[in-house]
Amino acid sequence: MMKEYCANAIAGTQKLLDALDTSVVEKIADRILDSDNVFVVADVGRPGLALMSLAQRLRQLGIRSYHLEESPPTPSVHEGDVVLIASVDGEDKTPITFMKRGKELHIAYDLFTMTKGSTLEKDASEVLLFPQLDEGGLIAEEYFELALFVVCDAIVLYLQDKVGRSKARMQQELPNIF
Repeated sequence: MMKEYCANAIAGTQKLLDALDTSVVEKIADRILDSDNVFVVADVGRPGLALMSLAQRLRQLGIRSYHLEESPPTPSVHEGDVVLIASVDGEDKTPITFMKRGKELHIAYDLFTMTKGSTLEKDASEVLLFPQLDEGGLIAEEYFELALFVVCDAIVLYLQDKVGRSKARMQQELPNIF
């Protein structure tokens, strides 16, 4: 039974990933590489975990990246920085608050979402729209969350190749003090 659950989750996630516009993912990744700082914003839940994981992996690449509201305090956000937001419906209060403040500071942001026409989508620089998939035992939001983890890892692998960072060097950057 467990193999069937895993197979359904993988098959559904694969369908969702196959439908993504990978050119948008590359644009976002290239913007990350060209930025001074990368900031990630997400409401609670697994989308937030996926972006926190992305920030950590970007730091392993030597890219200054932060999860807003984490300790230690993050530096100021400035024009030219990349802000990434993940929101299933594009209507989460925390990211909208950051988006409104960012607009006042002329800060652009990229969005990962499932919902076309949302508040967050209207002002985003790049939008990676995940299709709604509701089959195989999972609901659409769960497929979004699984696929977001995969996309975040793909961004890191893409950037790792672009900067010429070896897997061995990435391994050296893993936490080792525990």
